[in-house]
Amino acid sequence: MDAPAVENTLAGRSRPSYRKYWHALYRRDVTAAERIVDLARETWKPGRIYLRLFQPALALSGKLWFAGSITYHDEHFVTYHTQRLMRRVRRDWVPAETTGPLALATGAGQESHLIGLRMVCDFLRAANWRIHWLPSNERTVLRRTVAAVRPDAFLLSIGLDHALGPAKRMIQEIRDHRFRGVVVVGGAAVNKDPVSRVETLGADLTARNGRHLVRLLRSNIRPRRLR
Repeated sequence: MDAPAVENTLAGRSRPSYRKYWHALYRRDVTAAERIVDLARETWKPGRIYLRLFQPALALSGKLWFAGSITYHDEHFVTYHTQRLMRRVRRDWVPAETTGPLALATGAGQESHLIGLRMVCDFLRAANWRIHWLPSNERTVLRRTVAAVRPDAFLLSIGLDHALGPAKRMIQEIRDHRFRGVVVVGGAAVNKDPVSRVETLGADLTARNGRHLVRLLRSNIRPRRLR
């Protein structure tokens, strides 16, 4: 199968490009992709690397896979190495310990593709949020964990439409047990119709990306909790 028509050359010290980065990984040229990330680290702040390099490259992979232009193995290769290279950027940005509000994070249904949620959580951690990953999205585990850790926000990633039902039940579960924090939903299924699906799910809000979510939560979490 021919590669999709995306730019595939590195011109010396040119600006980092998510298309060059994506095409390097599509060609299995991990060294070239690492060079692009290292150049971005020299010229951009970490948050910008997430928003201008990693996020659009992953979105491109998802779009091409859905269209049948690339294989599952191609998409998985890009995702795997992006997760690995995120760790390289994260070292420059995310503190080892945080002391602020607590967010509980998980995916809905059988969701296992949580790289977007991990990006969001890195933005929150860089803003001094604490993150607790739910060990299972089974509703009993969810209810018990919420009661035990008392999060300020519940972050739920919903990648596929068939996970909307389980997501709604998870949100209703914690609402029924007096969770008074902010419920945030995101992912491809939500992005198709953000306003309507936030309302239908019983959530409070969604966000375009991690930076946007940090700003929204500053308006929705009591200031005294933001240390």
